[in-house]
Amino acid sequence: MSAPASGATVEIPAWAWERTEIHEALRERDAGAILRFAQQYGGASQSRIATATGLLQGRVNEIVRGRRSVVRIDVFERIALGLGMPDAARMLMGLAPLRFSGHGPRDLLEHPQVAAIARTKPEAGSEITSLAATAETVDVIGVRALGMLALGDSLLRGPLIRENRDSIAHVRVLLLHPDSPAVARIAEEIGETPRFLAASLRFSEDLLGEMAELGTVRLEVYRYRTPPVWRMIRLDATVFASVIGCRSDARTSLVYRLAPTAPSCLSYGFDRLFAATLGDAERAI
Repeated sequence: MSAPASGATVEIPAWAWERTEIHEALRERDAGAILRFAQQYGGASQSRIATATGLLQGRVNEIVRGRRSVVRIDVFERIALGLGMPDAARMLMGLAPLRFSGHGPRDLLEHPQVAAIARTKPEAGSEITSLAATAETVDVIGVRALGMLALGDSLLRGPLIRENRDSIAHVRVLLLHPDSPAVARIAEEIGETPRFLAASLRFSEDLLGEMAELGTVRLEVYRYRTPPVWRMIRLDATVFASVIGCRSDARTSLVYRLAPTAPSCLSYGFDRLFAATLGDAERAI
């Protein structure tokens, strides 16, 4: 797979990116529908799309015809760049925006809200647990959240179980629905079988149910069905986020801490992500 050709971006009218069908395709990360959209509204042939995205033409043909799915984040990034995808569309698909103002930074690492970056989740753990010990509200988006909250030695469980009942935290957790079609996709990304992943999702719910019965937190657990992109922990106004999946890309292990400082577009984006995912989810606990 070659790199996208310089200056070969497919030209798609700005108004086309506002259509409902492309928003749905972006949220579902339906690569076939996205490429067919480029053909329809950009007048692009499969050969043109291949040149713009750096994908082989045969692979583009398979994706367009629904014979091959896309699960890797780096491939979605190539598609986004090749189609000249605007930032609003990129964020619907779970990709970082390219620019934050007319002359702002083009890399997420340069954004002033990104106050710290840890190479792996354990490196960020000490700061997360410290903030969790006093947080009044905690919001979590995970796949099964075993290492984040459900297990006894998980990142958040200890700090949230407090002796002082006057400081009980309100915790909302979003887990992947065990019957979601996205289970097969995520299982492939993390090297597990769909059956095992679905079983572990139900196990996580059982553990969280036991935690809720303790009365040490005000716990709400919800099931979402859409393919997850971002893993998120929000402790009051501070957000920690990392990308789910894409094991071949070492950068996906990065954990970003977003400070509540201006410009606030990143925090606003994650606020909307949580609200949108919660709005479409069903309550389990």
